[in-house]
Amino acid sequence: MERIEKEKTMKNKLLKGVLASFALTVGGIANADVVYLDSDAGNPWGETTNEAALDGVFGAGNWTDSTFESINVTNLFSSANDFIYLEGSDLNADALELFINTNSTAMQDWVFGGGRIFINAAPNEGDGMDFGFGVSLHYPVYDNDVYGVNPAHAIFEGPYGSTGSNFQGTYFSHGAVSGLEINALIVDELTSDIVLGDMFYGTGYAVFGGMTTSNFQTPNAFELRQNILHYATNVQTTDVPEPSTLVIFSLGLLGLASRKYKK
Repeated sequence: MERIEKEKTMKNKLLKGVLASFALTVGGIANADVVYLDSDAGNPWGETTNEAALDGVFGAGNWTDSTFESINVTNLFSSANDFIYLEGSDLNADALELFINTNSTAMQDWVFGGGRIFINAAPNEGDGMDFGFGVSLHYPVYDNDVYGVNPAHAIFEGPYGSTGSNFQGTYFSHGAVSGLEINALIVDELTSDIVLGDMFYGTGYAVFGGMTTSNFQTPNAFELRQNILHYATNVQTTDVPEPSTLVIFSLGLLGLASRKYKK
């Protein structure tokens, strides 16, 4: 009886390990190669909250900081990178728009092939822009009070703190995003403008926002930004094996482990 109980315990542990491994390395990106781009115009509003959030999620020195004007686009949209954050807030908006207009096809092909991207702009210039992916940024659209469409969504639950799903700011956003395929994550309380949305695109994932930097937002806005970055690099995409494949693989490992234990 004791041997049987030990065998069952070992099988359960092995199964949990197999499933956890698939959730991390197949569904998400472990040790992602990350690139952050803004403009030569300088940090939005002179703030470094975006860089601090990247440090908190990926570790200082574990991501590349560059600009729209200087980046080698061929290297950027290559298999060397897993996650790209394009920031076009404040006086970075015109540079972001030019960058997207010039490189839209390469960007969309890269995401379609499995890349992850976060495109955000709370402009203080221009008249809105095409983000690609069938998504438009509308500016000026100023939103103060916003809420999460699904309060149980992972971006509000962690791992960098439970943030709640109601936020305020002066302003929380300067722009709203729209598109036929976009899924609303955070919307304005009065107008239902989408200030943060996402979509699965091919075997990749994209998230789009019109949000200001987290210093203009409350409460728990810095933690929210970290959670968004973490979710974008770990959310499961359509390149996950079929459930039957996972089951067969797991059962095979369990059978091998059981046979080894009985010896």
